[in-house]
Amino acid sequence: MTKSKSKSKSKPKSPSSSNEVAQTAEETFDLPYKAPHNYLGILTKPTTVDTFNSILDTISASKYKTLLIADAPIYQETQREFWRNVTLEKQDGVIKAINSSIKGKTIQITPQSISEVFKLNDQKGKISFSKDELKNDFLNRGYAEQPKKDTLQKGCFPSAPRFLFHTLLMRASNKTTSFNEIPFKIQCLGYAILNNKDYNYSQEIFNDMVKNVDNKAFFCSFQDF
Repeated sequence: MTKSKSKSKSKPKSPSSSNEVAQTAEETFDLPYKAPHNYLGILTKPTTVDTFNSILDTISASKYKTLLIADAPIYQETQREFWRNVTLEKQDGVIKAINSSIKGKTIQITPQSISEVFKLNDQKGKISFSKDELKNDFLNRGYAEQPKKDTLQKGCFPSAPRFLFHTLLMRASNKTTSFNEIPFKIQCLGYAILNNKDYNYSQEIFNDMVKNVDNKAFFCSFQDF
């Protein structure tokens, strides 16, 4: 289950250190959240049915749980400022970091920093799984059709895995529409969670941000920065 937030309405105060700049920005202004990237994952078991209990236990035991329940708000104004100031840092032709600043505070984002913020410890994980590996697993879990394309349909899964992929689409992807379609990277993340595999999703988040540097449409926000 996911829950959306609407707007920050905190009272202003002066920052005592540079680490509080982002927090002060939130408290000084009535900042609207950037929808739909502010859903919160709710993993509380329902009291009336137990249909989702097993999948909730699986998610809660997963190393990726922190990614799904992290309260890392994204605000429209700070998002725009981040992308206005963004540059890519390369080493031997390979993009190693995204650098920017918000209200004078320097921000550097790398796959490693993403992994550390969300406590994923996934840097040594696989960067992908084979399509056959995913297909066989999902068919065994009740996927209703023979997969023909890279993108699967959430509605073809039974209730429990459908809940998992709904949560991943709302909390761990950069999608803003077509939430019934499960792209390959989200399939890999779901497969990793279901089978307790190690998947380098920090790199995927970083790659998504790099791809969006030109259109400045997506910003994965970290409270620790």
